[in-house]
Amino acid sequence: MIKNALFSWFCINFLAFAFANSVEDARLSFYTRGPDCYADGSIVLDGECYALVWSTDGVFEGFSADGECIDKNDRIILIAPIAKDGRCPLVLFQIPASEADELSSGKYAVYLLDTRIASQNSTRPYGTTNGKLAVINAYGAATANLALKRSSTNNSTTLEDTSITASPSAAPADCAQPRIKALRIDGENAFLTVENLKGFMRVNSGQSVSASDSADAAVETLGDSEDITLVTRKKGNSGFFKVIRSNK
Repeated sequence: MIKNALFSWFCINFLAFAFANSVEDARLSFYTRGPDCYADGSIVLDGECYALVWSTDGVFEGFSADGECIDKNDRIILIAPIAKDGRCPLVLFQIPASEADELSSGKYAVYLLDTRIASQNSTRPYGTTNGKLAVINAYGAATANLALKRSSTNNSTTLEDTSITASPSAAPADCAQPRIKALRIDGENAFLTVENLKGFMRVNSGQSVSASDSADAAVETLGDSEDITLVTRKKGNSGFFKVIRSNK
């Protein structure tokens, strides 16, 4: 596994073919053999999300922390909170003819998401609410660009084993970000005193001021008047920290 890789696949298959009863509708199928892993090397938790996305120019620009596409010309086609036993089970998805026609000039790809939130007792995927994402800590591309094909015969694309680099999600453009009021290092931990704004917050860390090397699981905050303390492992003898908030 590449260091700091967000997810690793032993095998991924992505199939695109038509339903037998219609050459107009399109059917997509994808799965992983696993084990799929987060950046910290832990196996993906049951209920984690996989995303089928589309980009008009073949360059998907990624996700912001509130689950939206950074590039408004990109599109999320499907969010599937279905990770089970460290992998993505077989997903079959039909795209109606009208939508497939609209998206015919672009490219499809599959991403595995990190939607983990931490509480005092556990860490779990937040998943989706009414079919939509509320928080993304990081994400990784599982496929190359794939053009949707439709015909009366099966078309398939099989991808080689691959490891992919983690990309922490960006702060939403319209979301106020909290101020870090104090930082204290104690042993292997960093304690950040942070303005308490309602939503989800996570700590990013890195060797540059962008603090974009890795992302912690998010925590849900209530927006109380009292500041909140976020705790993260320090990495090395120097580095930077940034707190990213989703307002959902």
